[in-house]
Amino acid sequence: MKTFRVITRSGRDFNVEYNDSDNIMVALYDSFKGEPWGDCGGSCICATCHVEVVEGYSTTPNEDEEDQLVYTSNRTDRSRLGCQCELDGIPDKSLVVKVNHID
Repeated sequence: MKTFRVITRSGRDFNVEYNDSDNIMVALYDSFKGEPWGDCGGSCICATCHVEVVEGYSTTPNEDEEDQLVYTSNRTDRSRLGCQCELDGIPDKSLVVKVNHID
C-alpha cells in the first residue's frame, strides 16, 4: 500500500493508504465517515470532496470540477474535487492535500 498526507481544518494531520485504482475521494472516504464527504458517490455533482492540493498533483481542475467548485467555501487556486483526482501512478508519500471543510 502507498500513502499520502492529509491536513484538516482543525490541524489534524494523518496519512491515508491508497491503491492505484483509488481516487482521493475513495481513499479518504473511511476517514471522514459522518462528515459531509463524497455525498454524490464520485459523480462530480456535489463538491463535498473538495480538497486543496498542497503538492504532488495537478492543480488544474477539469470543466466539470469548475462547475462544482464555484459552490465551495475556502476555494483556492489549488482546489480540486477528490473524485476527479485519480491516484494511479502517484508515487508513495508524494501527495499532500488539505481538507478545509472538515475538522
